[in-house]
Amino acid sequence: MKRSFIILIAVMAISAKLFAQQTDEKLAPILTVPRSYTVLKTSQPLTIDGKNDDAAWAKAAWSEPFEDIEGKPEKKPATSTRFKLLWDNENLYVYCRFDEEHIWATLKEHDQSIFQDNALEMFIDPDGDTHNYMEFQINAFSAVWDLLLNKPPRNGGPSITDWDIKGLKKAVYIDGTLNNPSDKDKFWGIELAVPLRTFRFGGNSTMPKVGSTWKMNITRVQREVDIKEGAYVKRLGTNGRPMQPGYSCWSVPGIINFHYPERWGVVRFADENETNLQFLNEEGEKLKLSLWKYYYLQQDYKAKNGKYAPTLEMLKKDFPGVSFADSQLIKLVATDLQFVLQAESAKLKIAYSVDHESKFVSKMLP
Repeated sequence: MKRSFIILIAVMAISAKLFAQQTDEKLAPILTVPRSYTVLKTSQPLTIDGKNDDAAWAKAAWSEPFEDIEGKPEKKPATSTRFKLLWDNENLYVYCRFDEEHIWATLKEHDQSIFQDNALEMFIDPDGDTHNYMEFQINAFSAVWDLLLNKPPRNGGPSITDWDIKGLKKAVYIDGTLNNPSDKDKFWGIELAVPLRTFRFGGNSTMPKVGSTWKMNITRVQREVDIKEGAYVKRLGTNGRPMQPGYSCWSVPGIINFHYPERWGVVRFADENETNLQFLNEEGEKLKLSLWKYYYLQQDYKAKNGKYAPTLEMLKKDFPGVSFADSQLIKLVATDLQFVLQAESAKLKIAYSVDHESKFVSKMLP
């Protein structure tokens, strides 16, 4: 409950900042096409030991290097982070490498606030509707916090910490020494085997198959430390409290908030011989971004006016700094307290919608 309260307060503060006096320039960072990754199937066994030396991993492509959470070039992460993914009929396999000269951790118990240490955070939304998704955190002690959210905190979703990943296999390998400031380390590797049956929640009962796509992001929490009396201590800010961590990630949200599932990347499950690794359709992705733009504007409108705009024309009057050139693609149905935005592509034979609780739906057209 404490975690939910902290997240909710942070989301409210961030949203107030995000939605103040919207312009095209301010919206641009959260309206970029998310990254994509093709997950190859493997028939080879993997030993979960935190290393990247199984033959199967040689066939998996590295992700792009992680970037600053807001996508700001001047805030390029000081250390490199990348990952690989594989799958078989039982598990999703994850290998992530964190380059780091000083590897440390303090938390050892399950379901603690692992993000208080340097940590990997992973988010997975199997059906891509922004609701019913998993959050997973792990530190260098391989301590884990796994939780389920039925919708994003911005929409009032609680963190269900009693939920656990049954059958999870995990390992951390450290090229260096843990909690030893007297030397320089190289990296720590995180390897996971996440049972696919884990993702049977929120009405999602199907296992992935070749061609399935999931929304997913992998992120890194990195805290500054000092060395005092032979030990690592979190660096303090001018207020005497530990400084805020740096956040980097694979698919950049464009805002300091990992809980924007529409900003996560798209992973596609493929067979082991797949060679075409690019699969996102540019027209479809741009249409989705148009929907999300009007979703953000509707939330801003309600924050200022106490109700949602009944028409796109009302939104246009309220946001003179935003282009509405794509509004002819969008249909809005709204009351004071609810709305649905809809768009479709005859060329792609697909329709998209997003409602006031950010639930995203895609449906093939006849």
